[in-house]
Amino acid sequence: MIFQYNKVPRILLGVQLKKSIKHSLFSFIALLAVVGLEAPVLASYSQQNINIFSEEIESLWQDDPVGLSIFLRRAEERLPEFEESFKESSKDLEVHWTLIAAISYQESHWNPKAISDTGVRGMMMLTQKTAKEMGIKKRTNAEQSILGGANYFQKNLDRLPQEIPKLDRIWMALAGYNLGFVNINLARKLTLQNGGNPNLWSQVSLYLPEVLINRYANETNKFQKHIQALEYVERIKLYYQTLSILNREKEMLLLAIN
Repeated sequence: MIFQYNKVPRILLGVQLKKSIKHSLFSFIALLAVVGLEAPVLASYSQQNINIFSEEIESLWQDDPVGLSIFLRRAEERLPEFEESFKESSKDLEVHWTLIAAISYQESHWNPKAISDTGVRGMMMLTQKTAKEMGIKKRTNAEQSILGGANYFQKNLDRLPQEIPKLDRIWMALAGYNLGFVNINLARKLTLQNGGNPNLWSQVSLYLPEVLINRYANETNKFQKHIQALEYVERIKLYYQTLSILNREKEMLLLAIN
């Protein structure tokens, strides 16, 4: 009896999530219909296509269905207002705009007025120092924050040697965005000293905790914040993958128009 009681909410939640995912996909289809996409084109984009995208997203979030529900709601209610700013900010970057949007979701849930207990604020949660460095005058201005955060991420990316595989450079740059680049550089040196490959994030991340312990063990609050860097990178990966799937679905629909 207890087993059944515990299973029911999860089953119901799964049904709700399926509806949420499909609702966000169908919303875009409805928009295209409003602007004049003909019914035969919509018909060619079958229920099967929707199911594929839905299942792909669900599999990514299988350990955090509540988080997925919140993410989908934010993607529908908040992201459209800032999507053009993300696209504009990434024009000269090495990454797609969805990665910048993923960073912003991790930092603020796309809330331009977000503020942390340490004083970082805005869409990209910039410190005063970073905002000044990036030429940002008002951190709570969404466009300025997005541009500043995107450029700061690219700056970290540019600091890393070009021989590092691109994905590994991206993950290291993300960790640097959260921790400060000096910690990533120290972790790469420690990896090399221990016979590892400093160009692979999977190996550098193993030595990052040691760097953080050595630098921050006596600063309890700061250390606890910094030690979460590995989870930080993994969460952004998750948001990026999800946004990429949703964006791919839109692009497939748009391709059907032309």
